Amino acid sequence: MRFSIVGKRETVVFINHIYLRRKKIMNIKNWKTIQKSILAMFIGILILVGGATFASAQKVAKNIKPKAKTTKTKTVEPQKAKTLYERLGGYDAISAVVESFADKLFADPIIGKFFVGMGTDTRKQFKQKNKNLVCNVTGGKCDVISRTAKVVHGGLGITEKDFGIVVQHLVDTLNEFKVPEAEQKELLAIIGSLKPDIVEKK
Repeated sequence: MRFSIVGKRETVVFINHIYLRRKKIMNIKNWKTIQKSILAMFIGILILVGGATFASAQKVAKNIKPKAKTTKTKTVEPQKAKTLYERLGGYDAISAVVESFADKLFADPIIGKFFVGMGTDTRKQFKQKNKNLVCNVTGGKCDVISRTAKVVHGGLGITEKDFGIVVQHLVDTLNEFKVPEAEQKELLAIIGSLKPDIVEKK
């Protein structure tokens, strides 16, 4: 609601207007006293209206709550941990390691006996089967094209010493390719889990 405050001059005009009208009717001589009373009443009304308006404004101000600032936050998705396959360098890196590792086995004076009679093509198949196997067990998308470890090594009479020689050749090869220690431990743990299916004699 809006209120307009009457200026001093307009107030006097308004009072004089009332005076002329009332003088004719009531013929009051002491008009100055009445004029002061009306002016005081008029000012009182303004004060009351003004006070009410001020109180209303305070009440409204109390009910107005400041809007909380909203901040847009970006959702950060956690990074997916890399697989052992990825940390080893992927298929090409695994392929290079298996190539070198297999050649060491073929040439070893003790382990080499298990590969006697293998032609060039058969040795290539042996390497490819082991590339796919290592790729698969470390998290790569390779199909295992070999039979189970128990079936493949059954009847060969492999001892714990033989198994230890194979593991050592693998460690030497991983070191040659500067594979980090953490990745070596993970890979050797996987190979070690196959030991019960490979070793037949102590």
